Amino acid sequence: MIWKTETHEFTATVCQRTGKTCPALARMARAMAQAMTTAGPVATREFEIEGSSELTHCPDGCTARFRAGPDQIRFFCGSDTSAETNALDEYADMMFGSANTALPSSILSSPPYALLEANALVPRQNVDISQHAAA
Repeated sequence: MIWKTETHEFTATVCQRTGKTCPALARMARAMAQAMTTAGPVATREFEIEGSSELTHCPDGCTARFRAGPDQIRFFCGSDTSAETNALDEYADMMFGSANTALPSSILSSPPYALLEANALVPRQNVDISQHAAA
C-alpha cells in the first residue's frame, strides 16, 4: 500500500500473519513522521532514533522495530530480536528499492512479517511566474 501526506510518502507491505496491511503500524508511522518533521528545524542531518514499540492490536502480539532519520523512517514488524538493524535495512532496500538486488538467505534467519517505509518529500519551491513571462 502506498499513500502520501504533505510531508512523507509511505509504502507498506502486507503482514504475513494477517494477510492485510496493519492500521496500527500506519498510525504509528504517521505519528513518527510528524515528530520527525517537527524536530527537523532544530535537528542536524545526522539526527537518528531507533527503538521498538508493541503493537497491541495484534492477537499474537507484535513488536515493531524502527529507525528514523530526517529523510527516511523504516519499521520492521515481527522481526527476530537478534537481527541487526543494518541487515533489516538491507532487506528493506531490496524490498522497496528500484534496483534489482539480492541478498544471501543467511542475512536474516527470519524476515519481518511486515515492513513500512516513509520517505520525506522534498518541499516544492515557489517560482515567481512573472519573471518567466518577462523573459
